[in-house]
Amino acid sequence: MPVRAVTFDVYSALFDTVSGLTRAVETLFRRRGIAGDAAEVVAQAWRRAHQEYLLIANSLDREGASNRAAIEASARYALRGLAAPLTAVELAGLIEAWERLPLWPEAVDVLREVRRRPVALATLSNGDQAMLETLMAAVPVRFDRIVSTQGGKFKPHPSVYQEALTVLGVRADEWLHVAGSPTDAAGATAAGIRTVWINRRGDAVIDPRFAPAVDAADLRRVPALLPAAP
Repeated sequence: MPVRAVTFDVYSALFDTVSGLTRAVETLFRRRGIAGDAAEVVAQAWRRAHQEYLLIANSLDREGASNRAAIEASARYALRGLAAPLTAVELAGLIEAWERLPLWPEAVDVLREVRRRPVALATLSNGDQAMLETLMAAVPVRFDRIVSTQGGKFKPHPSVYQEALTVLGVRADEWLHVAGSPTDAAGATAAGIRTVWINRRGDAVIDPRFAPAVDAADLRRVPALLPAAP
């Protein structure tokens, strides 16, 4: 069946999250008078802790998905070695960094090409709705839907993809998902959705049964997987 809807993961596929977090940590260090070049290492640790939080939250199943809670907890964890704990103002600045992340260099051109195609264009993200809307407002391409996991489960839980099918009004074989992480790529593939993984580091999914249909180094492969522009 032809693709009728394409969804993009936000924090890995469309945006360079680690670069944005690195800038936020650099600002924090500069204000605290911390010398050195450890900001990127801390940002990477923060992102890893954030992703681990999402998986643990799904397993514990105690409350609905809240990416803001995940960001706050993982920031405190990654920066627990500071001489003094994060202040409320510092923590707020770190959280706000998730609303000012840089797009990957090719993202705008690719999205403009996708927008020309006869498909619905949406996000499918673990981000909270309001934070996603703020971040996506800076993208110069209109999205039809901003689909968030807030209040439910985080990706890669199967319920996320099933709920998105309802929201998008398509069948699994009419949907292309652009994943930015191996867990999202595996989760969407396991749900029967054709998936292209933007695999910038040349990584692999742990379980080869859930390897995505397409493994791409950047977003430029996406338009070729969609119906031609009219």
